[in-house]
Amino acid sequence: MSRERRSLGLIALGALALRLVLLLARGDYIVYDEGYYLLLARSLRAGAGFALNGLPHVALSPLQPALVALASAAGLPDLWVSRILAALCGALLVYPVAALARLAGGEQKGLPAAALAAASPALMSFVPFFPGRSWSLYFGSEPLFLLLAFAATVCAVRAEGGSWRWWSAAAALAALSYLTRLEGAVFAGALLVVLAVRLALRRGGAAEWRRLALAVVVGTAVAAPYLVYLHKELGRWALSGRVQAASVSGAGEVPSAAAGARSGGQVLSAFVWQGEPDAFLRSLYALDATGTRMASQYWGVPRGGARGAGGAGGAGSTAAPVRGTGAPSDSVRAAPVAARRGAWRVWWEGVTAVVPWWLLVAALAGLALGSARGLVWLLPLAVCAVLPSAVAYVEPRSLLPVAPLAAIGAGILLGRIRERLPGRAAGPAGAVLLGVAAAGLVWPAARDGAQAWSQTTPLQQVASARRAVGEYLAQHLPPDAVIMSWHPAVAIWARREWRVLPYDSFERIALYAGSQRADAIVFSRFEPSPIPRPPRAFTVVLPGAAPPAGAELQLEPVDETPLLFVGRIAAPAKP
Repeated sequence: MSRERRSLGLIALGALALRLVLLLARGDYIVYDEGYYLLLARSLRAGAGFALNGLPHVALSPLQPALVALASAAGLPDLWVSRILAALCGALLVYPVAALARLAGGEQKGLPAAALAAASPALMSFVPFFPGRSWSLYFGSEPLFLLLAFAATVCAVRAEGGSWRWWSAAAALAALSYLTRLEGAVFAGALLVVLAVRLALRRGGAAEWRRLALAVVVGTAVAAPYLVYLHKELGRWALSGRVQAASVSGAGEVPSAAAGARSGGQVLSAFVWQGEPDAFLRSLYALDATGTRMASQYWGVPRGGARGAGGAGGAGSTAAPVRGTGAPSDSVRAAPVAARRGAWRVWWEGVTAVVPWWLLVAALAGLALGSARGLVWLLPLAVCAVLPSAVAYVEPRSLLPVAPLAAIGAGILLGRIRERLPGRAAGPAGAVLLGVAAAGLVWPAARDGAQAWSQTTPLQQVASARRAVGEYLAQHLPPDAVIMSWHPAVAIWARREWRVLPYDSFERIALYAGSQRADAIVFSRFEPSPIPRPPRAFTVVLPGAAPPAGAELQLEPVDETPLLFVGRIAAPAKP
């Protein structure tokens, strides 16, 4: 084994160890999408299909939960299977990053790029810190997506002039990246364009064109089962149900003044960047006109029947005022920015949330020194980050491919600086420069990890409370019970079937809960709730009498703890 391979292996082991430590510090904290992926994995493992909220799911992609379901079938906890998978993918990413850095910058550029990718805070599983202070970029599928996309690019590089096996491997990995995140479809298309253009420019022979055609067939075959599934559930051919599910119109044209004047992308952008959650919550968490199902396609499509492009048809739904208490919650950013940003400023803040500005400057300088032949292979990876943000809205985690690309550029720059240092000083000086850069990257994650290790940050305390509520319900509800809650973590810890809690009045929520045969409705001070004066931090409402129409909600106590109040809806008093 060469010295470079040994060094690269040590970098990967260090990256894995760092991520595992941060995951231990993460504790009970489960962010929303992480919870949805876990519920999807549970559904697959139980043989109930790719289902969330009791319905076939079409928004999130299936590969990550499928891998978690497969591994957890051996008896491993699915939460830790998901987290270890993320840590492994983050550590293994250093290998394709090093290969692409060598291609774009020459020898001796791979190790600096790999070290910077290993230390990049955006490529780690973040621990829960004080809300509003920074971005939490780990949601479940991003580490796997990045590994597959960068590995596919390396295989595509080797496919040129190589055997059909490299072509097939590149196509299969690109298709798997699409099965991990919708951005993979953009990446796969851009990679195909680069391969075809390069073949045309060098006037490749018929054999190479046949290999490219074979790659297209292989990629299509890998993606085909999911495409067929989407066609079956949506009643039309589509790459995903995610785009329509994220749009306000797709959510059933909820009649909100804030939502009605904006496109889906504007509503999401206002939620992410202006701290304006109301329109977003009213669209995504709205009930349809009947009050018996969710309006947004994000929460699933009806079994045995296709939905049209207009969603569930919630034009008649109205949401009564729903309140939150302002307690720490990861559903709404705790430090909203009042001033509206221009497009370029939003882009800059999105990119610098993923890559520190000083590393971005170093990366641009390094990429300017790279070879054109090597840099062209980075284009599909850049496109899959930039294009979705350009056509939809800017969100830091959709820009995550920029982080390893920045590591490649900065690694090239550090390698060039080392080459220009005199004689024996080159090695030590280059190591010092790389160490300083890596330490500057690792410091934020190390600081957050140290603060979160005691499990006392506000988000961790809320997460532990959700776990306590879930475990209480696991002890008091039958195994086939259905739990309705805003955050999926309650049902995850309870090991029970989950239904999403709508953003609506209590009367309509109770109607929806009845249609879903929910055994418990969990309200919380930490998420939007229609209960004006909750007796405890968490309130569990059990099925009982019909909810009072227009009267103040009355609950008959069933049980109480310092954290939890359990009650049944009291029958209306007789006149």
